Amino acid sequence: MGNERLAETIDRLIGMIEPVAAREGFELVDLVLNRGPKRYLLRVMIDRAGRVDYKPPARVPGETLATDGVSVTDCARVSKLISPLLDVEDLIADAYTLEVSSPGVNRPLRTPSHFRRAVGMKTRVKTRVPVDGESFFIAPIATADDEAVTLDVRGESVVVPYRLIQRANLEFEF
Repeated sequence: MGNERLAETIDRLIGMIEPVAAREGFELVDLVLNRGPKRYLLRVMIDRAGRVDYKPPARVPGETLATDGVSVTDCARVSKLISPLLDVEDLIADAYTLEVSSPGVNRPLRTPSHFRRAVGMKTRVKTRVPVDGESFFIAPIATADDEAVTLDVRGESVVVPYRLIQRANLEFEF
């Protein structure tokens, strides 16, 4: 599959899967289609819709930690709903494996709303080209708007436009 066709296929997959996820109370966080040695891998990441931020809930001694994340049951349910659609639409002509998962603690950050939800949290950002002389940052997010994220790099503000970000994710500290 050529790059242009792959990009078109991914756009069509997103357009097909997003409404299904939303109907079930989830947000499509990421969708990746990679060619493996024998078949494609379609990886779909979902999260609960309506999250305000990504900070973990406060831990109260003696109480079970509440979670508002995505369960294995949730992933299986969404997989069962989108699998028949993929078969009918036949967007991936070759053999493929469908994997539906939660984003995990080191969740990817893709959209401006993802970055806004992570304000104050430490992130790992890899840029396509150097920004202020660097291409790789591990720093908390100071602010995020529709065009760029501002990182607090050792007390200095570094503005990184989203269009220059190759990859970004939360840097969860255990």
